[in-house]
Amino acid sequence: MSHPKFLKVITVKLGGSTIDSEEVLHQLAEDIGYLSEQQLTFVVVHGAGKEISREMESSGIRPVKIAGLRVTDNATMTVVERVMNLVNDRICSILQGHGLPAEKVLGVDGLLLCKKLTSVKDDENGIEREVDLGRVGFVERVFPEILENLLNDGKNPVVAPYGCDAEGLSFNINADTAAGSIAGACSDEFILLTDVDGVVISTSGKPQIAKSLTVSEVKKLIEAGIIQGGMLPKVEACIHALDSGVKVARIVNGFADHPLRATVLQAAIGTRIIV
Repeated sequence: MSHPKFLKVITVKLGGSTIDSEEVLHQLAEDIGYLSEQQLTFVVVHGAGKEISREMESSGIRPVKIAGLRVTDNATMTVVERVMNLVNDRICSILQGHGLPAEKVLGVDGLLLCKKLTSVKDDENGIEREVDLGRVGFVERVFPEILENLLNDGKNPVVAPYGCDAEGLSFNINADTAAGSIAGACSDEFILLTDVDGVVISTSGKPQIAKSLTVSEVKKLIEAGIIQGGMLPKVEACIHALDSGVKVARIVNGFADHPLRATVLQAAIGTRIIV
């Protein structure tokens, strides 16, 4: 990926709990503003999982998940689209309040081409099985020209990562894996801001944060059951981003002090994953 105006394009994924924090979003805006002066530019991708669950419950819809993915009927998809739009508007508003040229981008508007997801891996034994999750899809293709045009116009795209199929039907997508696809299509680096310090491994029986891991090391940790639960989709998104073309992926605590600056300028926090 070559952008003559920029030294580097970085995709930042905001995890669920970071979106709830005004402090995190204001620090994100400050960091993007500061790092933009270093010829770096940013694409921001967000989820809205917690907000969607809260809105579903208040609407009398019981959230159901299978293998970590939200079963999405038509009523749920309506909630997904409404909440994604509201969250995107809120993030854009905060960034713009710091003088950043944030631009709303909906994955459904030509950025993300999806297909319906027809099978999942069972949480218990890792075996693939067929399941009907309703309107849940996976990213078949990213059309990065939309983001590249905005970046070249000096904008900061803020992406709500739900997409549509070839017939125009919208689909709910796992935001971590969608962010990995977007990063691979348009970025040099992928940073996943979440609510944990990084990948925890055990050295001499003492748990600690892994500063750097290769993809093969990550896969061994998954097979050994050391990486599991909520960390699994995060590392899988990083691997997907690396497979799609980024040079480095990082899992970083978004609640740290100015996490983007600490990561990009000093590599001081989080876990770095490379090929």
